[in-house]
Amino acid sequence: QELAGKEVLMYCTGGVRCERASVLVKHQLGEAVKGVYQLQGGIEKYLQEFPDGGFWAGKNKVFDKREAFGVGDPNGVGGVIKTD
Repeated sequence: QELAGKEVLMYCTGGVRCERASVLVKHQLGEAVKGVYQLQGGIEKYLQEFPDGGFWAGKNKVFDKREAFGVGDPNGVGGVIKTD
């Protein structure tokens, strides 16, 4: 209900998970939202094109040794696993 009447922008690393997730969101939300869009090429490409981060804030979780990366730390925060 929080997304009703809004446009949804999905950002991922640009892989198949994002493709599948956007289809699922479109299917589940249908006409409730104005549209579901993806960031072309993924957040990694966006950050390459806008090194200052553009409109991006935060970190992107990834499925490799970097664990998460954001503006100014393309090598990520990997190597430390916290268990609380």
